[in-house]
Amino acid sequence: MKKQLLAVCDSEPEYARRFCEYAAQKGGYPFETAAFGSAGRLLEFCVREAMREGIDILLVSEDCYTEEMDAFVKGPVILLTEEEGGAVGKKGICRYQPCGDILKKILRVCVEEGIVTGAYAGEERKKAGGEGGGRLRLIGLYTPVHRCLQTSFAIALGEILAKEHKTLYLNFESFSGLGIRLNREFMTDMSDLMYYVSNAREALCYKLKEMTETLQNLDYIPPVFSCMDLARITPEQWSDVFWELERQGGYEYLILDLSEGMQGLFKILRMCRKIFTLVREDSAARAKLCHYERLLERAEYEDILKKTRKCKLPLIRNLPPDLGELPYGELAGYARKMVREEIYGE
Repeated sequence: MKKQLLAVCDSEPEYARRFCEYAAQKGGYPFETAAFGSAGRLLEFCVREAMREGIDILLVSEDCYTEEMDAFVKGPVILLTEEEGGAVGKKGICRYQPCGDILKKILRVCVEEGIVTGAYAGEERKKAGGEGGGRLRLIGLYTPVHRCLQTSFAIALGEILAKEHKTLYLNFESFSGLGIRLNREFMTDMSDLMYYVSNAREALCYKLKEMTETLQNLDYIPPVFSCMDLARITPEQWSDVFWELERQGGYEYLILDLSEGMQGLFKILRMCRKIFTLVREDSAARAKLCHYERLLERAEYEDILKKTRKCKLPLIRNLPPDLGELPYGELAGYARKMVREEIYGE
């Protein structure tokens, strides 16, 4: 299926060019982009293409927009404004924000106006391997010993993998504090992901982009805000989510930062290709780990132990406060070693 055309017209040609380059580099959007540095160039293109397929969506700066453009655009005309809500009579998006946020808002407009359809979702599934081409690798992190830097290690691992592979990080802690650590206020989280997988799967192809955030090259979906919502989700539902993330997100690796706050922890661990369990040497930590391993054996989950790598982190003197800096700190060296030996070296 041919993707729809999003034309970007701005009086600053470099802005339009960089925006289109970002969209092409990120990929996965249900439209292709074309940059225009002036109203004249855009109208010339529109006249030339009018007898063909024309423009589906137009993103244009207020100083470039003319009513003449409306006749050549099949879908929404969205104005790039100097401030949020500045457009009069048109949908407006503030230009002074990350390209990813602008693209999410464009997707939202497309959803509202029915521009993106479920047919695109079906096509993307085929490209990702039909019924889930088997490319997805689940990497689980779980330890019964708390305050072991599990989340920092998981993110460092994910960011290193994301340099070469499409990778998604999911956090299953009851109180992750991730939004506070990143100084972000999330509008969606994994509860929304679960809703669309369970109730509106045909809309997931474009909603997934809207829900996904990025840290360096690593994609992540904000963790569930309410621990009660997390506790209600069954392992079968999580399995369905993982399946759809492969089919519709095209991910190669899922980094699962797991906790006891979720249902079916052992079932999720059993789905993982590799498991990392962080350990410490003090007697309390050893007792917790021993208890955990005995429970796995009694519950007949010994296979989890076979694919688990127990990791004792080296002494970390300076842990970067910025999570985006983790691939460059002391923790990164150990994470790279684990990627090389335990993930690539399988």
